[in-house]
Amino acid sequence: MKLFAGFGRRHLIIAAAFVVVIQLTHSSYVLVGKEEFEVLPILSWTAMYYALFLIGLACAVAAENLVGASAKSVVLAVVASAIMTTLAIEAVFGLLPASATQAMEGRKPMEFVNAAHRIAFRMSVSAGWALLLVVFYHLLEASRRAAEQLHAARVAALSAERKMLEGDLRAMQSRVDPQLLFDTLLAVERAYVQDVQTGQDALDALIRFLRAALPGDLAASTTLAGEQELAEAYLALVGRLAEPAHLEISVPPEARAAAMPAMLLLPLVRWALDDRSATQLAISARRRDDALEVSVRSDSRAGAPTGEAHIAGVRERLARLFAGHATLDVNVSASAREVRLSIPA
Repeated sequence: MKLFAGFGRRHLIIAAAFVVVIQLTHSSYVLVGKEEFEVLPILSWTAMYYALFLIGLACAVAAENLVGASAKSVVLAVVASAIMTTLAIEAVFGLLPASATQAMEGRKPMEFVNAAHRIAFRMSVSAGWALLLVVFYHLLEASRRAAEQLHAARVAALSAERKMLEGDLRAMQSRVDPQLLFDTLLAVERAYVQDVQTGQDALDALIRFLRAALPGDLAASTTLAGEQELAEAYLALVGRLAEPAHLEISVPPEARAAAMPAMLLLPLVRWALDDRSATQLAISARRRDDALEVSVRSDSRAGAPTGEAHIAGVRERLARLFAGHATLDVNVSASAREVRLSIPA
């Protein structure tokens, strides 16, 4: 374990903030006492305070690394700071010329009985500001750790909610509309009565749809290609039950590989078909910046819009999955209906 691990930029900022507070306090005393400002001593003590505060914060970091964040580390840091900063002051004043020391201490330097008296005085002063500095530092660290833990908890909660929702979507994908299945089975039976090959084609369409609707690997992330396959299988299946809609798909390879949550494209296709009233259906997609844009358009001419439950369900899933970072624009006219989906890629 490194003794000063974690000491970094924020400690430099805390030390600088304490220097500002100390110097503002000193300046206010000078103004109240109507004393003359002396630039050189102020600059000298500014540098001295900054170095001493860094030593104090380093002691706080070392104590926390040794015994952990506790009251014991606060006491240890205060004692260590008082000792180390006192030794630093003694060393600096011992190396400086007498004239420089007198200039820093002021016109009326404090008189001490002996060296022990001087050291004891400086240690008591150091312990006073060290207590303020260390306690303030520990309060900031406690607040920072609490904020990080709260953020981590929120991220974990969002991740768990997203996984749960994705699981629900895959479960929805694995469920087949009972009415659609029943109608398809009847259509397969009628097709076999008419012709064996026609019946086999109808059965193949049903098998294709079931394979696309039943995901093989629940842990794997869904892609636009998988959603497109499900939509195509659905269109091939419903085309056996009614007049099929002419399908146009414009999806470049880079867009097909983009990740896409399950059961987002098929509800849009079902909404665009408008209870199979459409004869033309176009699906297009592209990657733009950091988003995947998908468009579904049909020539539905139904009098009243239907399938609004599909749109409402997609909006709810987008809100839960992407928290406002996805958009769904719907446009319905007398001769067409179009929906545009944009999700982060």
